[in-house]
Amino acid sequence: MTCKQQIYPIARLILTISLFIFSSCAYFNTFYNAQLYFENAEKQRLEKAGESIPPAAIDAYGKVIEKSQHVIDKYPDSKYVQEARLLIGKARFHRKEYRIAETLFNQYTEIYSNEVEEAEFWQALCKWKLGKPQPALDVLKSMLVASTDNDFISKIHLAIAEIYLETDEPSKALEHLVLAAEMNKNRDERGQIYFRIADLAYSAENYEQALKANEEVVKNTTSKKRKEEANLQIVRIHRLLGKWDKVKSLIKSMLLDDIYRSIHGDLELELVKLYQMDNQIEEAITRIESIKEDYKNSKTSAEAYFIHGEISLFDQWNLVNAEKYFGQVSREFRQSMFTSTANLRAKEITEYQTSLTEISSLEENSALIRAALDTLEYDSLKQVQEEELNTSQLSISNHLYNLGELDAFHFKRQDSSLAHFQRIVDEFPESDFYPKALFVLYYIHFTNENKESADLYSKRILDELPSSEYADYLRKALNLPVDPESVQAILRQGELEWLVNPSNALTFYRDIIIKDSQSETASRAAYFLAYHYDYTFFEHDSAMKYYSLLNDNYYDSEQAIASRDRYSQLSQAVIETKKDTLSEGPIFDTEQDSLSNQEVDENKKNEILNPKFIKTKQDSLEY
Repeated sequence: MTCKQQIYPIARLILTISLFIFSSCAYFNTFYNAQLYFENAEKQRLEKAGESIPPAAIDAYGKVIEKSQHVIDKYPDSKYVQEARLLIGKARFHRKEYRIAETLFNQYTEIYSNEVEEAEFWQALCKWKLGKPQPALDVLKSMLVASTDNDFISKIHLAIAEIYLETDEPSKALEHLVLAAEMNKNRDERGQIYFRIADLAYSAENYEQALKANEEVVKNTTSKKRKEEANLQIVRIHRLLGKWDKVKSLIKSMLLDDIYRSIHGDLELELVKLYQMDNQIEEAITRIESIKEDYKNSKTSAEAYFIHGEISLFDQWNLVNAEKYFGQVSREFRQSMFTSTANLRAKEITEYQTSLTEISSLEENSALIRAALDTLEYDSLKQVQEEELNTSQLSISNHLYNLGELDAFHFKRQDSSLAHFQRIVDEFPESDFYPKALFVLYYIHFTNENKESADLYSKRILDELPSSEYADYLRKALNLPVDPESVQAILRQGELEWLVNPSNALTFYRDIIIKDSQSETASRAAYFLAYHYDYTFFEHDSAMKYYSLLNDNYYDSEQAIASRDRYSQLSQAVIETKKDTLSEGPIFDTEQDSLSNQEVDENKKNEILNPKFIKTKQDSLEY
């Protein structure tokens, strides 16, 4: 054999081996890249656990699908194909392509019938995401019994916890998260799970468990951000548990450590809250002023201004300063979580000050009218003045109720609120706010365990306002018999009548409005009438009557807000109809066909009982 003849087989063998190695490296590299993308995506997803998946993670899952599919298509005999199929299914799932993912896992279990455990786990998750949480839980719980791998058991517990969180069962979710953390061997994943536990326990006000979980986060997480958040939460929890000396010690040591520089502002705010809880108001204000200077135009300074506003409002009762500080919150940091509350507080303070000013002005005006009434001789002039006086008195009762409500339920000044409500009861018994004031006086005394005063006001409500919803509430609370004439009893009658004779049922709802026009039940009754005149009986003029009543008398109620768009549509339709009618010229003789003043007055009396809008005698026009 010649030298050439010996070399050719060797060269051919080397070439074959090289091609094999190159081919193996190619599909290994492709699959390795797919795994890498998946790991990166998972890391991002876990860091945002409980939130929407970041766009970068969604893109990474897309790369996983692309690379894995390349391995399956180009190297179908590769040992990596099986794992590539699983990766594609998982990536599809996390991209919320649940139907496709379910199909892929079904195919996987058919192809690899002896290795289906992980695929069945993902099939269960697909069931959950496709609206079948209970079947998913059944499968996952059966897998817990069968599995022996701790990491896999941890994954199952974590999935069960996610389902319970979605079905609003946080205590069960917490139980499985704890088990997931205990079984997990991966330090970083364990840190992520403990972070979830800490958050849930804190929300449930289980501070001891939240404290332990945050301590585990600090031990396990490799994320600097998570470690800082957990340390800050540890400080907060110790403060809430009343361990104030420990909190001061922790904060001071952390403020001296540059490792915690990024949360120094938050730590200083915790110190402010600690001073507040210890009633050291001057120390709190001194620290707040320092924070305002050191952290200008930041979320930290925004919160400092908010706290200063609360101190001015609740501790110092300085409305001018409180309004100023609340107004500064959004200027410091528009995205602050305190912006909306601060704006609301500033608005409430403005309303309070406006009511004080209006009451002073109305009282002065009322005094002048009373003085004038003593000198007037003509009945007609007296009547005008008396009507003006009544209007002023009603306005005063309105503003008094506003002051009382803000004091009692917004500004933490229940003792001050009692004077406003009592004045309505003593001086304005004809006011629409009289029943409300009487009930609030009962409620405040009852919640403060002042039984003698609470009993006095409850008796007055039952004696003076037996048909009101407040009397109904008391009868239920005190186990008294139902009054058949009460608004709640009428409402129940209306609901039953609606089932058999809808047209007759409307009378009951109209009776509710007549009996107790200022109650929440009346607001619901008005909405019921408006809605059904509109959509059931198609009587839009009657619907307009009650939509108008809702928006005029119950403007801030849920019912008025829900009906506002429809009311606007119908109002616009009425305007357009008027324009069309006017453009065609007059179609009736006003002298002969218009309603007399007496008839108009009669119509006004019957507007609620007969909710049709006024028509001409010949019915040629509808309002």
